[in-house]
Amino acid sequence: LLTDPKRIGEWLPGCAAVDGTSIKRGARLTAHFGQRTTEFEVVDLNPGRTFGWVEYGQRNGAKVFFRLDQAGEATSITIQIVWKPRSLLAWVRGRLFSKRNVERQVSKTLENLRRLLGV
Repeated sequence: LLTDPKRIGEWLPGCAAVDGTSIKRGARLTAHFGQRTTEFEVVDLNPGRTFGWVEYGQRNGAKVFFRLDQAGEATSITIQIVWKPRSLLAWVRGRLFSKRNVERQVSKTLENLRRLLGV
């Protein structure tokens, strides 16, 4: 589910679709967010355990990582979003607005994954 390009648009908030046929380190995927498209490069992949990408586009250099861990009969997921601002203005805007947006994005991602998994 996490690493199937055809299904990423089902759980990634705001993403309508992702173009790409396979996921492997170094693979480039094109993600469509309404009128905006961006490119993801897979930088971390350990199937069933970890998955991560760096974004090239509007949020150039932003990194998103997922880690799955067994927790008894369940699986816990850790989502880490790393963003380094490109300018002082970007840093100020990020400090003012990013926490709320990141929390909302992570919550929506988890909600979408739970819905798709029937949890």
